[in-house]
Amino acid sequence: MSVRRAIADADLSTLNVSAFCRAHGLSRDRFYDIRRRYEAEGEAGLESRSRAPHTVANRTPSDVEDAIVRLRKDLIDLGVEAGAATIAFHLPTRLGPGAEVPSDSTIWRVLTRRGFIVADPSKKPKRSGRSFSAERANECWQIDDTEWFLSDGTSVKIIDVIDDCSRVCIASVVVEVCTGAEAFNAMATGATEWGWPERFLSDNAKAFKYTLAAALAELGIGAGHSRPYHPQTNGKVERFHQTLKKYLATQPPAEDIAELQAQVDWFRRYYNNERPHRSLGRTIPGVVWATTPRSGPANHPITGPTKTYSATVSNGMADHATKLAIGVGAAHNGHRATTVITGATAHVFVEGRLVRTLTIDPSRRYQALYDRPGRPTTTQ
Repeated sequence: MSVRRAIADADLSTLNVSAFCRAHGLSRDRFYDIRRRYEAEGEAGLESRSRAPHTVANRTPSDVEDAIVRLRKDLIDLGVEAGAATIAFHLPTRLGPGAEVPSDSTIWRVLTRRGFIVADPSKKPKRSGRSFSAERANECWQIDDTEWFLSDGTSVKIIDVIDDCSRVCIASVVVEVCTGAEAFNAMATGATEWGWPERFLSDNAKAFKYTLAAALAELGIGAGHSRPYHPQTNGKVERFHQTLKKYLATQPPAEDIAELQAQVDWFRRYYNNERPHRSLGRTIPGVVWATTPRSGPANHPITGPTKTYSATVSNGMADHATKLAIGVGAAHNGHRATTVITGATAHVFVEGRLVRTLTIDPSRRYQALYDRPGRPTTTQ
């Protein structure tokens, strides 16, 4: 017979309660508590009950857990990083001022308990042998292209440019085919906002290794490339491809390049200005770029701040609206010209190739290709 049963059936008129409790290691309060429970609940009152406390002092409040889950779902639906550290970064905006934000490990346990995370040993991060990073912003840019598809199945390319130090996405441009000219235009587009780099790093594609490298060499920008079949050298931009594609996969398929470019532009702004980066200690890339010493082209002729303009050549001119109209020759009509101006020096590139270098005459808007028939100005 169990002790609880013996207590329930005991005849108190003949039982020495104190002696019974000493014999069974019970307190008198416990003895009478069992009898009261039996009288109130019958047989169910004799069943063992959990000894866990009714409340846990350090348990995450349910409203905070709910906020974690909602934020996790929102980030997944958006197609962006939704791990515990990212949730911890964004959670204060959901909880309000003064709210206590759980640690990353607590958020991870909440997500695991709610069924959002299932342990998968195969996904355990693997340590690489060595990891390198530029010390200054604009010291090195990584460039590469990746394939994506429009809604009708048409294949297009996305050219991504990443700053090696700050992880800022310098440019992300959608093109039909990745040529040397398109790669140069992507770099020039990024330079308009971020300035030019000291050097760039790419794989061995001809568009990068030859055409782009030759064009940027004219601006004093060095070039490097990875070994064949060794994408790890260009790993930062390769990893950005994955992050971008994860986002694009959650968006409605774009019908044309313009619509896809709009999606890419939104993500680039989010990535640079709102998304905490794991490799930067959960700091936003744009913040790192703004607070890090910056580099620039290593040698002549870029020696100071530059401005970049683009135009389509017409009537033999690259007409940059109210800025300048630079003669480049009718042979280039219909082609895109990119002009890089540093002080009084201008470099004009057409389809990614240098076609003219000149010293600007500030008294004239139109910079003629020739001073007079048969006598060229400084040109290439």
